[in-house]
Amino acid sequence: MSGIQCPKNLWLALHKPELAVPVNVATQMQFDEGNEVGELARNQEGKGILIEKDYWDYPGGHQATQEAIKSGEKVIYEASFLFQDFFSRADILKKIKNDWHLIEVKKATSVKDYYIPDSAIQTFIIESCGIKLKSISIRHINDECFYPDLDNLFTTVDVTAEVREALKDIPKRIKELKKVAEGKEPVKEIGPQCKDPFDCAFTDHCWKKVPKYSIFNLPALRNKWELYEEGKIKIADLDADDFKGNIKRAIEVTQSKKPFIDSKQIQKDLSDWQWPLYFFDFETVMPAIPRYKDSKSYSQIPFQFSCHDWKSRKDKKPGHSEYLHQEASDPRPALIKSMLKAIGNKGSIVAYNKSFEIRVIKDLAEFDPKNGKALLALVDRFVDPLPIFRKNVYHPDFLGSFSIKSVAPVLIGEKLNYDNLNIGDGGIAQAKAEQILRGQVKDTEFKKVVEDLLEYCRQDTLAMVELVKWLFNFIE
Repeated sequence: MSGIQCPKNLWLALHKPELAVPVNVATQMQFDEGNEVGELARNQEGKGILIEKDYWDYPGGHQATQEAIKSGEKVIYEASFLFQDFFSRADILKKIKNDWHLIEVKKATSVKDYYIPDSAIQTFIIESCGIKLKSISIRHINDECFYPDLDNLFTTVDVTAEVREALKDIPKRIKELKKVAEGKEPVKEIGPQCKDPFDCAFTDHCWKKVPKYSIFNLPALRNKWELYEEGKIKIADLDADDFKGNIKRAIEVTQSKKPFIDSKQIQKDLSDWQWPLYFFDFETVMPAIPRYKDSKSYSQIPFQFSCHDWKSRKDKKPGHSEYLHQEASDPRPALIKSMLKAIGNKGSIVAYNKSFEIRVIKDLAEFDPKNGKALLALVDRFVDPLPIFRKNVYHPDFLGSFSIKSVAPVLIGEKLNYDNLNIGDGGIAQAKAEQILRGQVKDTEFKKVVEDLLEYCRQDTLAMVELVKWLFNFIE
């Protein structure tokens, strides 16, 4: 599958694995969660034999599976098959009467396109070992399953027809990828495959020579940008959804290296904001397996917030409130109480990309009807600086991004560079919070993890304060 995404990915993984970005705590959390989903799927499927061999013990796994089949086992978990240079493990191999059925378990909430070639490769290897499959299915998470009733956590979708169609192409792909694996490093330009369907572990290696000032310094957009530079397409041909802002202006700024600021429009956009200003940010976890009351798979469960309050333009330093849940329990009740106390009943609530905070608050109101009215009263008070920057400000060092992590260091300075933090992105924050919420952080590490999480969320709201001050400087 790595080779299908990008042949260079496959070659580097085989020949230069040291160039890959090390697995961080966020990626490891995804792996662990996948294993947890797989284990729960086995428990719900029922009695069966689990092929427990070391992951790289290909012959041992294959032999144990063959012995299980010969002994009459009807359900085999992690069924392992070795055919020539190819090896696979099937999540669930199930025999009904005389027919074998393959079930692949996924922690997504739908059947993704790339599951089909993945299952086709599995099918090719299994059937090459003499097992004819009657059906192939994807068992994925049902996003309408609510805690505590997990009986309907999974939905099973038959993909036999799609896999059989894809299977026609597998021998050809295998032949091509064998040549890649055995040959020299392939020449492959960067592009959408660097991120789709997964972030490539070798992006840092392949992108090291990409010019800094490429406005579309993103894999999915690079091909279009190159076509524009070559004069083969016009600005109008660049989809507005590709670059959420004024494409023409961004191109001009990037080429001229001169920032663009529309102070008059900034003043107009800020005119509806009401003092005092509350700069607010949530951090959330999204468990694949729901574990909190009335939550479903991948519900946004807030565990932390930061709130800077700026009473008036005369105040040089804003106040600050924060909350971080530090126990292995549902964080929402205590967070709601602390949040309502931190935010007054008048004034604008500033959130960068406010739709996220609004959605979380609406979910909290549904969870807690007692405080529902007070929570929903916050919604209409939200204002958002993100569209103001998109419309009225562009700097070449944004490099095509209006995220707060891109904008704040450029306009305010390195003190707001997230690379300076021990926890510098949401994925790491989620992973660390999951460890706390599961009671997995050792006592010796607990204080440090808590401090790092507080500092990360605090920087988000402090960055908003500084960016909004920057905007106000252009209207006075």
